[in-house]
Amino acid sequence: MLDVMNRFVSLCIVSMFAVFAVSGCTSKPDTPVSSLEPGTTMAATAATSSGEVIPLDLSFTDPELLDSITIAGFVPVFDISSSSKEKLTADLDGGTVSLVHIQATTGGEYYSDIQDTRFRMICDEKVSALQTSAVATDMTAAGFVPFPDDGIKAGESGDYWVAFLAAGNPNPTDCTLTYTRDAAKQAGTGDDIPVYTTTVQLN
Repeated sequence: MLDVMNRFVSLCIVSMFAVFAVSGCTSKPDTPVSSLEPGTTMAATAATSSGEVIPLDLSFTDPELLDSITIAGFVPVFDISSSSKEKLTADLDGGTVSLVHIQATTGGEYYSDIQDTRFRMICDEKVSALQTSAVATDMTAAGFVPFPDDGIKAGESGDYWVAFLAAGNPNPTDCTLTYTRDAAKQAGTGDDIPVYTTTVQLN
């Protein structure tokens, strides 16, 4: 009888120990890893606070003019002053102003300036209007140097920001920037210079 009791107690102790051991070794489920498309950033998955800069390093070169351009940053939501909001109420339509950081150097192959009108932003399948001059004062006050109205002159470099109005979109989350340099003719020879265009993902 004593031997049976000892075996019973031993089995109980072993069973309890096994339960504790399994409980102590159980691991947490693997933390899911976000999978982002190339060119996107984590900032694209959530609302962006006003003035938050998404750093970028997206470079391209015009093969004909040899102009080199780098898209160095993106501000999806830029809070403008009350007076600017009042002036742009109809254009914004409940949307926001977005900024794009452009660093550019003209190639010097031909006499050609780089104008901000070559850039076009599309957010969530809707074209955003270029409006740098309309919010230039707000940009300067916040430390963002506006792209000059007369562009970046031939043989020069520039480091500026351009502004777009994302009408009806308070938090742009899928934005692309397209650069288009129109076709032209070479002075003197009349040779055709083909159009150049490229598109990069901002967020």
